[in-house]
Amino acid sequence: MKIATPLLLICLTLVTQAQTPTDSLAQRGFAEVERIGEANARAFFVFTVGGRQYTVRHDGRGEITGPIFNKLRNFFLRLDGAARVDRLYSAEAGNDLLLAYQVTNGRSGWGYIARFDPSAPAFRWFASIPSMNVGPGLIEGNYVYVTGQDFLGKLDLQTGKYVWQQTDLKEYGPVFAQFALPEINGATVVFPEAGARARTLEVDKATGRILKGASSH
Repeated sequence: MKIATPLLLICLTLVTQAQTPTDSLAQRGFAEVERIGEANARAFFVFTVGGRQYTVRHDGRGEITGPIFNKLRNFFLRLDGAARVDRLYSAEAGNDLLLAYQVTNGRSGWGYIARFDPSAPAFRWFASIPSMNVGPGLIEGNYVYVTGQDFLGKLDLQTGKYVWQQTDLKEYGPVFAQFALPEINGATVVFPEAGARARTLEVDKATGRILKGASSH
């Protein structure tokens, strides 16, 4: 019987490690980027992710600076008729950047989430958040949970397609104006309401079915 050499064992170990997904259920919350300037003026957002500094203007024009760039790299957020960006959140997804943001036309607001490759620079996908009061999203593994006023959703990070959406929350009480950062609880995800009422909705992660509604912390 042949005995594996130490070198062969090392190689087998490295191959096994390479084939085993790592950090598959890592959780990362989106960070809110503070707006600089008044909401109705020429506001902008400045933040740093992955050693790169980003500046996003109220009109959706973005700029990247960093040690790997000799000059500014530009990109443009989707506005679809809105006048300005008035809320922005950021998070990392591998080497990419995730942006969740709210736009307004002065009468109403809605949101988007986008996956951006800063090395291109180019967007891999955009997805609509069909609601105002966009809240901070939560990444778990290959999925991201997003919120808005009376809106809950789960997207696939690879495709930007919704796995499920919940858009009718009327039976669970008065309007959920805004949600705080979601929380994972085993096979469910808990969406806590932002503000004084502190209600929560507990949802099945796989199907989006609401299991418990309008309970308090």
